Amino acid sequence: MSSTTEDIAPVAAEEQATDELAETAGALMERIFEAGLGFMELLTVYTGERLGLYATLAEGGPATPRELASRAGIDERYSREWLEQQAAAAFLEVDDPARPAAERRYSISPGHAAALADPESPFYIAYFSRFVPGMGAQAPAVVEAFRTGGGVPWSAFGPDVIEAQGDYNRGWLVGALGTQYLPAIPDIHARLQSGPPARVLDVACGVGWAGIGIATAYPNVTVVGVDPDQASIDLARRNAAEHGVADRVRFEAKDARGVVADGPFDLAILVESLHDMARPVEVLDAIRRTLAPGGTLIITDEKVGDAFSAPADFSERFCYASSVTLCLPMGMAEQPSAAIGTMIRPDTVRRVASEAGFREVRILEELEHDSQRFYRLDS
Repeated sequence: MSSTTEDIAPVAAEEQATDELAETAGALMERIFEAGLGFMELLTVYTGERLGLYATLAEGGPATPRELASRAGIDERYSREWLEQQAAAAFLEVDDPARPAAERRYSISPGHAAALADPESPFYIAYFSRFVPGMGAQAPAVVEAFRTGGGVPWSAFGPDVIEAQGDYNRGWLVGALGTQYLPAIPDIHARLQSGPPARVLDVACGVGWAGIGIATAYPNVTVVGVDPDQASIDLARRNAAEHGVADRVRFEAKDARGVVADGPFDLAILVESLHDMARPVEVLDAIRRTLAPGGTLIITDEKVGDAFSAPADFSERFCYASSVTLCLPMGMAEQPSAAIGTMIRPDTVRRVASEAGFREVRILEELEHDSQRFYRLDS
């Protein structure tokens, strides 16, 4: 018997569809496996960052497993395994892989030390590993929130996430907010420099870096930072003391809706937190009412696109993943909730600002930042 063209065509089409399915599924398998590897490697970075192993190598120089164990106060067997894994991942360097395990010496390059061992470096990224255990521990609670429509409070994510979120913005808040971004707004810069001394309100201050950065850059201002999370406030107070501005920066565990009595303020700032708030209109209204005549609110929040798109770029993927696993559940922990989530687009900011009574909302296009969009709100 012979096959006709009509017989062969369906078989070929089916084989092609199977091949395309295998290719597509295989590519996704590879991508998810690589993500899993990244997750596990982040946990090894967490170990090195929390135990000070990167800093120990950066400060003390190359070390064998025993030497690192002695310097850092850890077990030698764990020291060897961690050093080998870090070299295998190309985070650390090893002098000679062929030498006996106990004799190999491991070191950290200056570039990797800037990223992994120096919290003051603009390249510091080791903090990012702290998100992993805190967010991972709350994954079951997030699943339950999906079922019930409830949320997961910020405090539930624990100290690792609180510190990591603070360090996420630390570099530019301490290093550039008061020296680059605010000076680029002439009237605000002039008011912060002039007398009588300006008063600044840092709303949802977290661990305090915005207020500390402003107080450091403008030695005459006083800053009041408020945040409902007591653990964040405790850390903010320590940070202010360590940076020598505790005499002019006061942090209080307080809901932002209760700040009116603390005014008036010449400037208020709200850094990357409007999208987390259950009642953003109430918060913005309270801020507006606490501003002095001519006072201004500066908001920074995610620089996402004006509209939804898919597939998305790296930045939007990051923001959506953050929203599903952290920001939206946190915002829905208090009900009723605006439930904005991380993907806060300009139209949303304009809407809630208008509902809060601000007469003018302007995007400060002249202030360029990789991940933040700056808004100016005047009443």
